[in-house]
Amino acid sequence: MMNTTPVRNRHIIGFTLIELLVVIAIIAILAAILFPVFAKVRAKARQITCVSNEKQMGLAFMQYIQDYDEKLPFSRDSTAANLFTAKELEWKDLIYPYLQSGGRPYNNGQPYANQGNGGVFECPENSTAWSSSLSWGSGPGLPGDETTRYPRSYTLNGDAGFNEQGTTIWPATFNNTAPYNGSGAISVLQAPSNTIMVCESRIVFASINAYYIEYETSADGTPAGGQPYSTIQAHPAGFTNFLFFDGHAKSIKAQDSVIQDYWDAYGPSGYGAAEQQSVEAGVNQIQQWNPGL
Repeated sequence: MMNTTPVRNRHIIGFTLIELLVVIAIIAILAAILFPVFAKVRAKARQITCVSNEKQMGLAFMQYIQDYDEKLPFSRDSTAANLFTAKELEWKDLIYPYLQSGGRPYNNGQPYANQGNGGVFECPENSTAWSSSLSWGSGPGLPGDETTRYPRSYTLNGDAGFNEQGTTIWPATFNNTAPYNGSGAISVLQAPSNTIMVCESRIVFASINAYYIEYETSADGTPAGGQPYSTIQAHPAGFTNFLFFDGHAKSIKAQDSVIQDYWDAYGPSGYGAAEQQSVEAGVNQIQQWNPGL
């Protein structure tokens, strides 16, 4: 018998154009909210890597000091003919055997053909790590930090010891004049846990002093005024990473490093309180340290 029950209309269920546009708008809003968050998370991860590098360098320094009668490695071979060439040895060469992670061994005074693996000596947040830029016109222009052996990312605090003896604690070879006439004796420091040993750097020098925190560079690490970048590598919210003489590393705001005199530079035997205030004011004029500018 034929089924006489009427067939109901069947409708295909789907999105209307308005509904589809609403969904797209919601996705766009969520993306706009989440992408900056992801960027901050990645930047924070890079910063953590940079401070982890410093902790490993701290262990290497401590081992070197134990092996060499409580004496620090020299900062650099400051012979005029060797400066900024592949012939120059520096502190990274001396702690390299205790790390074997990043950088390359001395190459008989010859530069490598290209950059290598920066490893512990390279901060992934530092865009100038293998830059060939120079500082104030010095040197022949070899790529990397002094040579192609090591990237530029970390440098010594050349002012350590000023508060105690009026000159740097770091020794240097073939140069017995200030500021590179230090004894290398870590016992000189009155507060090693509050004295910077290594800081992050965007320029080519093996060591710097406290004034550099208020100096500026171009994007490639060439010192130049009127730039948004400091010669010292910055991280979000105006923080930078420091390694201290007791081997610990932490992130500190640039201004605080001056206010607390972690540079060991602004005591009566150093630059003095007036210079400390001047440097602090200079730091506040750099966009990297003062994002509100």
